[in-house]
Amino acid sequence: MNEVRYEETAFPYDYSKQKIYYIILRVILGVVIAGTVLFAFLSFLAVPLNEWLGPLIFIVWWVGFIVLLEFFKTKLYNCYDFIFVSGDVRIIKVVNTRKRKKMIIFDSKDVFQIGRYDSETYRKIKNTPGIKTIFAPTNKSVVEAQKFYIATVLDGVKYLVVLECTEKFLRYILQYCGKPVLEKEY
Repeated sequence: MNEVRYEETAFPYDYSKQKIYYIILRVILGVVIAGTVLFAFLSFLAVPLNEWLGPLIFIVWWVGFIVLLEFFKTKLYNCYDFIFVSGDVRIIKVVNTRKRKKMIIFDSKDVFQIGRYDSETYRKIKNTPGIKTIFAPTNKSVVEAQKFYIATVLDGVKYLVVLECTEKFLRYILQYCGKPVLEKEY
């Protein structure tokens, strides 16, 4: 049997703007790190040993600020890869176009429901106790973006995966499912 491979990437609608913000944040982060290191070096050379508490508090505050900037840097400039390979579905988050982070990998046969995001069936599944939600659309606040959900069971744990993909990607999953899983409202 031939191997079927289909891959698509979901980019945010303001991807170029996020890249600019990411570059600006990297420059600010570099300046803050260089300034903190320079201040630490000069203050420990100029200040006597018994008066290090003031500069040390200042340095700790700036290190906390650096950690916060680094956290915000990882939240910008992200996209998602949706990969289908002969029944295997892989959802991967691409952080800053460099780092790939696996979100979930499951088999199409483990899917028990597919449908549109914000439908009645979606709300029922979402309110099911013990279900874990994986949110993977890049345009979370954009209403026009077409979002879908896939409900699956992986190692005995139910997952609700919300993603922003094309219907072609869902057709491949439905083709390899082996059972009717498309919601009636669709």
